[in-house]
Amino acid sequence: MTNESNVSALFERQFEVADGNISGLGLPKFNRYTICNLRGGIGKTSLTFNLSYLADDALIIDTCPQGNLSYFFDNNYVSSTSVTVNDLLMPYFVPGLGFATRAAKKISSTNACFSGKNNYFIQSDNQLYVLPTQMANALSQARTITGSTQQTVIDNILYSLKTEIDREMSETKATKALIDTSPFFSGATHLAWHASDALIVPVRTDQQSINSLRLLIDTLTKPSSEFRKIMPSNGHTPKIQMVVITHCGWSTVAGARNKPNQQTKMYIEAVREVIRQNISNFTTDDPNNHIVILDDFLGSGRMSSAKSKPLELLNPGDAMTVNRVRTSVNLSVNKIKNELKFIHNSIW
Repeated sequence: MTNESNVSALFERQFEVADGNISGLGLPKFNRYTICNLRGGIGKTSLTFNLSYLADDALIIDTCPQGNLSYFFDNNYVSSTSVTVNDLLMPYFVPGLGFATRAAKKISSTNACFSGKNNYFIQSDNQLYVLPTQMANALSQARTITGSTQQTVIDNILYSLKTEIDREMSETKATKALIDTSPFFSGATHLAWHASDALIVPVRTDQQSINSLRLLIDTLTKPSSEFRKIMPSNGHTPKIQMVVITHCGWSTVAGARNKPNQQTKMYIEAVREVIRQNISNFTTDDPNNHIVILDDFLGSGRMSSAKSKPLELLNPGDAMTVNRVRTSVNLSVNKIKNELKFIHNSIW
């Protein structure tokens, strides 16, 4: 089959996804995912927030220093005295600091939308901006150690976030973990890759996002990359579970329901070709298994963000004023809900 016909199969599948008639992809299932791409503004946090609502018994970790996900979970998190991701990591980089316990907070205690959900989160910290320097210094010092102790120290650093997530999952009895990341690899994103079983990569329908997908794959694989220069003893390298193509647009031609417009089609074809060329970095050998198409959230997304309310809880006709602009939810939210459930069922 040609690339065009393979992409056509994706579009045919999207009819079933949009109508809620297909439950999910037949992918291997993992417990821990990192949502990442080395570019901002592509939907990482929105995707993490909405998937966290669909999950049960989940621990969500915000490693982005901007803290947008933490704000969605707790609008007052900046003034909170709770232990942060940075607090958990500092003892691995600064000798003499004590280790924290029970850092995770129940999301329902600060966001009523999550009432009845047994989900927890660990909040971000703007001090994560300086973590890359602290981590680089710690690894540099570790490499001056002679003998077998050197690798042990390196392992402790690279697996620091994994170790803390292990403990927090045990304490909260969480069975799943989802890590939101910043657009930068150095620091917490690097640690998140070593803390997860597989990656979920949002890619927006623009050339810069496709370039960042290539950069991410290069970072995973090239010996000269920052990720591969210093590795843990077992060489852990996560594979990519899914590329979620965000901000997709659809044809307005009469009768063309769920048919992508020309721009969306072009970028989906480009993403599929990147996956095909690098399929050994994915969890199966079929590129179509790893592409999920997600609508542009538009008004629904603006309202979701403004109210810190998952899209699953929005309904057509809901309306509010956001930044002096009257925003309403239209029928497309039902399609978006089905797309998000399809992603959820494909990973868990």
